[in-house]
Amino acid sequence: MGVINLHPASFVSQSYCASLEEVLNQAEAMVSAGADILDLGAEPTNPSIASVPVSAEQELVALLPLVFALSQHFDIPISVDTSAPKVMDAVLDAGASIINDVRALNVEGAVNVLARYSAGVCLMHRGQDSSIKKIAEFLRNKAKICQEAGIAKERIVLDPGIGAGSFGKNLPQNLALLKSLNVLKAQGFPILVGVSRKSFIGELLDLPVEERLAGSLAAAIVAYQQGASILRVHDVAPTVQALKMVKAISQSQEELR
Repeated sequence: MGVINLHPASFVSQSYCASLEEVLNQAEAMVSAGADILDLGAEPTNPSIASVPVSAEQELVALLPLVFALSQHFDIPISVDTSAPKVMDAVLDAGASIINDVRALNVEGAVNVLARYSAGVCLMHRGQDSSIKKIAEFLRNKAKICQEAGIAKERIVLDPGIGAGSFGKNLPQNLALLKSLNVLKAQGFPILVGVSRKSFIGELLDLPVEERLAGSLAAAIVAYQQGASILRVHDVAPTVQALKMVKAISQSQEELR
């Protein structure tokens, strides 16, 4: 899942696109590099990054033309990172096929919007109640609510919400989560993991955002080995190459003689 940010306060500046032309160029590069999903977001999820909240109307102004254009240009799913039911309804109508919600459809009306469509939905955990068992319980309950509302199980993806800031996990918790994804996987839903260039990598390696690629690739490989089905990344080409290498090694049938 390649990340394209539409808000200038994104913590990874290279993922920010200021125009339709930039979005299309970025998307083309990501798809050519092997992206299976494009994820658009117009609202920073970390409140420390953007001091002024983004309204649903502002999200729609930024998102709608781009969702329509990308859905016309590419055959892969377009995901939109939003928590606003009004935005969900509009972007799904415009051609998006996945809603990636860091608030796990917690805003009133969000579940009902998703129930009216056949789109996929990613439910993320956020907050400081961060043992793997409690996160698994939270996401299991959210998935149950969705299914009871008419959202089919095969449309649901779970995200443990790895990260500090508004995601609420400290360094030891983030490392433990990556190591324990199999607990979430056992619940029978695909797992999405976003570790790309996040602050826990910078904290561990003492590196700024622009120097966290190697740490991001290592974390992505571990997430894949622990059962993640979708990796949300800013650096599509290096991640695809790293995973291709890991898969080739793990699937090798040749025996040394």
